[in-house]
Amino acid sequence: MKQKRVLQIVACLVSLALFSCRSTRTITRATFPSDTTAVSTDSLSGEKESALARSILEKVNANRMEFRTFTAELKMDYEDDKGKKMNNLGVNIRMMYDSVIWVRVSGPLNVEGARVLITKDSIKIVNRLEGTVTLRSTSEAQELLKLGTDFKTLQDLIVGNPVFLSDSISNIVTTQSVISFASVQEDVTSLFNVFADDYVLQQCKITEKDDDSDTPRTGELTYGDHKTVNGRKFAFQRRIYAEDKSVVKVALDFKKVEFDNEQTFPFPIPARYTRE
Repeated sequence: MKQKRVLQIVACLVSLALFSCRSTRTITRATFPSDTTAVSTDSLSGEKESALARSILEKVNANRMEFRTFTAELKMDYEDDKGKKMNNLGVNIRMMYDSVIWVRVSGPLNVEGARVLITKDSIKIVNRLEGTVTLRSTSEAQELLKLGTDFKTLQDLIVGNPVFLSDSISNIVTTQSVISFASVQEDVTSLFNVFADDYVLQQCKITEKDDDSDTPRTGELTYGDHKTVNGRKFAFQRRIYAEDKSVVKVALDFKKVEFDNEQTFPFPIPARYTRE
């Protein structure tokens, strides 16, 4: 399956909550850091540059978070360029690796707005505010939501692993604090910043070619407030900036994270709900 618009999945899940809790909080777009001490690898020989690229890739991949199950409680803010803003949404996420992603979105007083269950071949959505349930195969959901549903990429995105990182990297630039590099795949170019001391992901910018538009789709992810959880360096603060025909900004602030505990994925569907 082609990788299409995965970055906007989070925004679509949020929008299902349908809350309009307005506040004065504005999500600030993060910028990639500049450093006058940056050193390009252009002066290195091909062999040395290849060795450096392999070393960086190995160290970045060594930080990948592997898990059997994952659970998280977080607060989410959302805004777009059309004036829609939803602040302080409560989100609960449960995942079983390579199998199930379960999401519950709630508003004030913990009133549930939506529940989502994603597997490799289906997406189920219960909208409790409107009393509807949506059941779709992956292919149908892709057309309905106008996005791809690459399961592996979505679970990596949620847990904080690098997405759209190939086995080949280039355009390496080093500073005292950050190492930057590019990863090019078919129709997707990704730029990464990792911390120079431990190679933990700091920022990623993804640009995706769209044959139907002169403006490429872009997504920027910034990771902060890293804490060690069960031996894994987890970013408790995330900022997402996605631009296509519209601009969407999402702030994720994780409150609690757990790995490898036993999990259930309750998904009751009231008989009186309308099926769409």
